[in-house]
Amino acid sequence: MQKEKITIAGKEVTLAYCYATEIAYKEFTGEDISTYMKEAFVALNGQPIRMPDVKKTIYIILAAAMAYSNGKDEDASIKDTDLMNEATPQELGTALGTILSLYTQFYALPKEEEKEDSKEDGKKN
Repeated sequence: MQKEKITIAGKEVTLAYCYATEIAYKEFTGEDISTYMKEAFVALNGQPIRMPDVKKTIYIILAAAMAYSNGKDEDASIKDTDLMNEATPQELGTALGTILSLYTQFYALPKEEEKEDSKEDGKKN
């Protein structure tokens, strides 16, 4: 589990990325999280930069917050109504950026494994 604390809608929230995030997102939307991630990376890297679908963005933030709180056997620190009514566009963007970063960290090889793989590749030549 990759995790990071942010403040959104006036609340301190720990967002996490792990398989629980992916499962919760799919339960909320019926869509695989990889579909949203592709959309988000394109939207945020385009000119002009635009926010991906707001409803899906709220669901991915909720999924990441729930993944952390459920993993710690705690109540969720934020609700959908907090995000819909109290969060600013900048806060949603920050939360989404945090989740995208956690996603890339979650799926990256640890540095030690990368070095070992490189050494093995060198021996095969």
